[in-house]
Formats: sequence, C-alpha cells, structure tokens
Amino acid sequence: MNKIKAIFLSVVVLVCGYFIVTVGALNSLFDLYGNISDGFFQKKAEDNINVIYTGASIKYIESIFGAPVREEHSEDGEVNEYVYSFKKFYLQIVYNKNNRVIFYSVTSKDKSFHPKIPYLGGELGDSFESFGNNIDYLKSGYSSKFYQYEEGHYLGFPGNYRNFYLSYNPSGVEYMELKPLTDIYNDNDSYPDDKELIEFRKNNAPNTFGIGDVMGSHDGPELFYGIGMEYYDARDIPDKD
Repeated sequence: MNKIKAIFLSVVVLVCGYFIVTVGALNSLFDLYGNISDGFFQKKAEDNINVIYTGASIKYIESIFGAPVREEHSEDGEVNEYVYSFKKFYLQIVYNKNNRVIFYSVTSKDKSFHPKIPYLGGELGDSFESFGNNIDYLKSGYSSKFYQYEEGHYLGFPGNYRNFYLSYNPSGVEYMELKPLTDIYNDNDSYPDDKELIEFRKNNAPNTFGIGDVMGSHDGPELFYGIGMEYYDARDIPDKD
C-alpha cells in the first residue's frame, strides 16, 4: 500500500512540475511576443513621423496613429488638437474645422531619439545654432516650475512658405544641460541681449520641432495650442507602449 502511495505522489509531483514548466514557458513566450509587438509598434510610430504633413486630413492621421490620448477643441470649433504619447516622443496635431492639419510638433522624451527635421536639416539634439541665425519668431520665459524657449524660421519658397519652429520644451528630454536665458520673459518685442542669445543657442539644443501650415502665421491658429506638449498635461499622460 505504501508503495502505491509513493508511486501516486511521484506522478502528482511530475504532473505539477510539467504544468508549472509549461505555464512558465507560455508566459515567457507571451512576454517575448509582447516585447516584439511593442517594439514593432514603437518603431512604426517613429518611422511614420516622416509621412505627416500640414494640409493632410485628420482622418489620415487617425488611420496611421489611431486614437489620440488627449484632444482639445476651441469653443467655436475653429481649432482642434490631438496629442499622442509614445515611448520616445509626444506628437501634437492641430487641425481646423475642415479637418485639415495646420500644425504638428514632435517632442523627444529620449536622448537616443534623434528625428530629422523637415526642410531645416539636422535633427533634434543638434544645437539651436546649427540651424542658422535667421530667426523671425522668438519667445521664452519662466514659470514657477519650468523654463521654455521657442524660435521660428521662415524659409520662403524652399520651405513651401511654411514656418518652422524649434523649442526647448520642459516636457521633453535635455540633450544638453539647460542653460536658460536670464530674462524672465522674452519675445519679438522684448528681445534678449544679442550676445546672451548667441551663447544660449550655441550651448542648448531643441527637443521639439514644429511645422506650420502653408502660408501660415505665428499669430494665426497654427500656434493656438502652443508648440509641443503642455508641461502639466505631460505629467498625467501615459506612454502608448
């Protein structure tokens, strides 16, 4: 009788062991599949930055990136915003009442992420200075929690009459250690000291680029929601990974 019990217990142990090993193997397989799937999705999102353009339909954007993690609509319905959050970057899309994209921006969250910037050449992580000195829009300032800097470049015909924007956005990564301008606030009417601006642009790098609409304007609807991810919203939004 004891011999039968011993054989029975051995069988139970073997079956349990087999079950545990099998479940563990399946979990590892599912984890591997999940990691591969997430990695593929992230790489696809990064690659698809290159197919965004102002003038596109918002339906086209949705077909590529899916539903946004956040959306905003002006009271009159004239200007609307989609925000996406991926592992390495935020994507901001602004569109008008005709569902036409009039502005988009990319804000990097990872030092290893260096997307190329359309028309301007170079990539995020290069110094502001490397994009040239033809600045026709500037805005910078401090809040109690962060510092933000923005500049605009207009290329005329070579840029298809769009405005191109570079920014240090506090929601993004620091490619270089931030050395901000000393004035509390600067804009086109309250310009920083020339020498200080030269040093700032030499020693700091944009983590955000934005592309405006054809024949758009700094004072028009393309900057209605600002350039890049809003700092306080970024603290609550999860990555789509």
